[in-house]
Amino acid sequence: MPHCRVTSVKVVRTRAQRDVVRITRACLNGLAYVAKACPYDVEMTRRPRARDQSGTPTIAPFEFSMAPVSYSAMRDRARLDFAGLRAAKSVIRVTPLLSVTGPVGRRSVAVGRTRVVVSGRCQAAFEITIVATWQESGSIGAFELVDHSANDADLRREVEALLPIAEVALPGSSNEGRAAQLAKELCESSRGAVAALRDIRYALENQLASTSLGSSATAEHTSVVAGLLQLNIMCARAADQSRELSREGLWVYLSDNRAYHSYRKLQDPSLLSLYPAATRRLRPWMRLHDTAIRHCLEMRKQLDAESESIRSLIAAASSILSAKDADAQSRFNVLAAIASVGIGLPALVLSLYGADILLPMNTGPRQLAFAPVALALLIAALIAMWQGVRLKRGKIWTAGAVGIVLVLLALLLAAGLLAPGRT
Repeated sequence: MPHCRVTSVKVVRTRAQRDVVRITRACLNGLAYVAKACPYDVEMTRRPRARDQSGTPTIAPFEFSMAPVSYSAMRDRARLDFAGLRAAKSVIRVTPLLSVTGPVGRRSVAVGRTRVVVSGRCQAAFEITIVATWQESGSIGAFELVDHSANDADLRREVEALLPIAEVALPGSSNEGRAAQLAKELCESSRGAVAALRDIRYALENQLASTSLGSSATAEHTSVVAGLLQLNIMCARAADQSRELSREGLWVYLSDNRAYHSYRKLQDPSLLSLYPAATRRLRPWMRLHDTAIRHCLEMRKQLDAESESIRSLIAAASSILSAKDADAQSRFNVLAAIASVGIGLPALVLSLYGADILLPMNTGPRQLAFAPVALALLIAALIAMWQGVRLKRGKIWTAGAVGIVLVLLALLLAAGLLAPGRT
C-alpha cells in the first residue's frame, strides 16, 4: 500500500513536469516566431536612426527639390541598403506626398514624394523630397508660396508626424511585402489630405459669396481670387505627383519587373504584353500594391475635380467683378442724368428768359415763370426715387438723391427771392 502511494505521487509529479515543459516550449516558439516576423535587434523607425549629438532620431535625407525622379538615381539607390551606407539590394517604392498641417489661419501645405527603402530583415527607411510648400498668412485661404530650406525644422517635424510607424510589420512579411504595406499607408494618408484642401475651397467659396454682396468689397474679393489661384496650383502640383508615380507603378519594377508588367496588363488588357494579368496569387503582396495604386488614382481624380471646381469659382468671380463694374457704371449714368436734369434744365430756362426777367420772384408772373425750373427738379427727384427702388440699398440712395434735389431747389428759391431788384 505504501508502495502504491509512492507510485501514485511519482506519476503526478511526472505529469506536472511534462505540462511545464510543454508550456515553456510553446512560449519559446511564440517568441521565435515574433522575432522572425519583425526582428527586435534592428532599429525599425520611420527612417534609419541617424542620431545627432542629442541622440534624437532623425529622417535623412529630407530635401527640397523640384527635379523629377530619374531612373539612374533610383537604380543606384536600390543597390544600397536602407541606410544608404553599404552595398546591398533594397526594395524601393515611391509614393506621392500631400500634407496639410497646422491650425486654421496658420496652415502649411507641402507637396512632394516619399521614397520607401526596405532591405535586410524588413528594415525600413523613409526619404522625403518636398517639391513646394505654402503657408497661410493669418487669414483663411490666404496662402503664399514659401521658399524653404532643408533646415526648416517646423515643416520637417509636421511632415514626419504624418508618416506611418515603421516598427510594426505584418507577420511573416518579406521586404517586398513590407514596402507594399508602407507604400499603401503613405498613399492612403496623402489621399486623405485632399479633404483638407476641399475644406479650404469651401471656406474660400463662402468668402467669395459674402464679398459678392457688397459693392465696396473689391479688395477682399481680389484677395479671395488670389487664394483660389494658389489653391489651384496646390491641387495641380499634387495631381502631377500622383499621376507620375501611379504611371510608374510606384517604381515596383526596380525589384520586380514581372509584377510591374503583369499589373499594367491588369489595368489595361489591350496592352501587347508577354506577361499575364496580375492576380492575388502572383505575389503575396499584390493586394497591397493594388490598393496603393488605387489610392493614387483616386487622389488624382479628386484633385482634378477640385481644380475644375476652383476654375469654375474663378470664372464666377470674374463674372461678379464684371457685373459690379457694370452696376457701378449704371449708377454713375443715373447720377449724371439726375444732375443734368436738376441743374441743366434750370440753367436752360434761366438762359432763355434771362435772370433779369425772373429775378427777383416777388410777383405772381415771375413765380409762374419759374414753374419749368421747379418741374425739372421734380422730374430729377422722381428719377432718383425710381432708381432707388431698383437697388438693394434703395432707401439710402433715394434719400440721398432726393435730399440733394431739395437742397438745390431751396437754394434756387432763396436766390430768387432774395435777389436785389433792378435799379
